[in-house]
Amino acid sequence: MLRVSSSYVAYHILIEPHMASFMEQFPLINVEISLDNQLSDIVSAGFDIGIRMGRTLQNDMISVQLGAVQKRIVVAARDYFRERSEPQMMAELLKHNCIRQRYCVGGRLYDWKFEDRGQKVQIGVQGRLIFDEMGSVKDAAIQGHGIAFILEDFAKQALSDGMLRQILKQHWALDDAFHLYYPHREHMPGKLRAFVDFMRAANQT
Repeated sequence: MLRVSSSYVAYHILIEPHMASFMEQFPLINVEISLDNQLSDIVSAGFDIGIRMGRTLQNDMISVQLGAVQKRIVVAARDYFRERSEPQMMAELLKHNCIRQRYCVGGRLYDWKFEDRGQKVQIGVQGRLIFDEMGSVKDAAIQGHGIAFILEDFAKQALSDGMLRQILKQHWALDDAFHLYYPHREHMPGKLRAFVDFMRAANQT
């Protein structure tokens, strides 16, 4: 059994699209996946590997980048603008209900920082809804509860289906990349090597 701890967003973007192929190619490897947005101590929790954004690691861990650096964009549902004007400038976000996200339970709120002509600009947005998981932020935006600032790759399907639309297209932000992390061992288990190599190849940019 290969036990994997992943955030929901990382699994949705980078792992789920390739799981069928992995299971077909490695029929003798059983996989258990736990979705949790906390930065888990995978060793004490009994996991073989973790997947999180960034390089924040416990001691004696190996980190492997999975996929490209992630891009954040501003999105909202068309219904949200039925009785409101769509913002044309970043500062106009201050007049809107923005759906916020914490990094984890009790953690700090994610800052809305944008790239603007080579400079980083932070907007102190406000909103009535706060979540600690991006899937819920996206769902709330789809339901018309406000404007969200989420990963472009995570929003792709909703944008394609017309459930969300990108606004302020000229403004965006680069986040970090997701990373696989696992304990350093002299001899890497075959099931772990197979998973790492397969997912890295599947997500090459």
